[in-house]
Amino acid sequence: MHGIPPSVKKYVDNNIAAPVAIIGCRATDPKNSLECCEYDIAIFSEGAPLHEDRFVRMADCNIELFNISANPRKNIISTNGMMLVKDFVSSSHAGFSHHSFKYSNYAGALTAFGRKAIVRSLFCYDKIESAALKCPILASMWLKISAYDFLEGILALTGHRSMPLHELNQIRNLNFEEKNILNGIKVALACIGIERATRSTISRSSSALSQLYSEEYDKDLVIEKARHLLKSGMVPDCYYYLGKMARKVLLSKDGSFFGTYSKLVQMSMDLSIDAPQIQKLQLELFKTAKNVLRNYRTITVA
Repeated sequence: MHGIPPSVKKYVDNNIAAPVAIIGCRATDPKNSLECCEYDIAIFSEGAPLHEDRFVRMADCNIELFNISANPRKNIISTNGMMLVKDFVSSSHAGFSHHSFKYSNYAGALTAFGRKAIVRSLFCYDKIESAALKCPILASMWLKISAYDFLEGILALTGHRSMPLHELNQIRNLNFEEKNILNGIKVALACIGIERATRSTISRSSSALSQLYSEEYDKDLVIEKARHLLKSGMVPDCYYYLGKMARKVLLSKDGSFFGTYSKLVQMSMDLSIDAPQIQKLQLELFKTAKNVLRNYRTITVA
């Protein structure tokens, strides 16, 4: 099958009795996918997950298995940006209907997701405020999380599904005529601290992230991707990606974790404790996010 390595097709045929598709950059943008990029294998089921999410290392490539609900009441999916490996009629789940996979529905869902991401960014404002005096590290963490939410929302409102490894490049490639949006992106990147991206900061963040991911099934894959970006000289992209991956884990932690492992949190996201700067950027991002939410349902790129 064109674009799908024979080893991946063979693995799916031998191990997965369900509709399967490749998603992510290997499907949507194969020319720009990197050597370290895995093949994201989406496994569709109507009921309980059929397989556990996991990472599989193969001789010629890596694959990551994801369970996705194919129930249209629970999930809206588009076949745009997918490479079907095992179609519905060729699996034991032939009852699924392609009518569940409409691009118009998906585009609407992407817009809704984008607006929710901007709202999440705004909700961080109070968390930053309450932590600013008592714990500047937490305030800085929530500021970065807010910025990542904002940028994820901007991408979705322009019709793009964010891909963590490529997200900074996705943002670079957006051409906006709206100065408000351009300024918002500039502020968000300042909140993330892209100008702080150096090999030494990345080394510290990688070490801390490895500890944060100690119990995650995809730990090796995340660190391998970061190393590839750094080896390729993509220092800002690597810095951005590490922060994005740290955010993913930290959002699942509670206050007791932050209190006990504050140094680990600080290192994983390379957090500044410059309170005046945090408050300045917080206000700028908050104003921009409110403006986007109020004035844009979708965002047109040039």
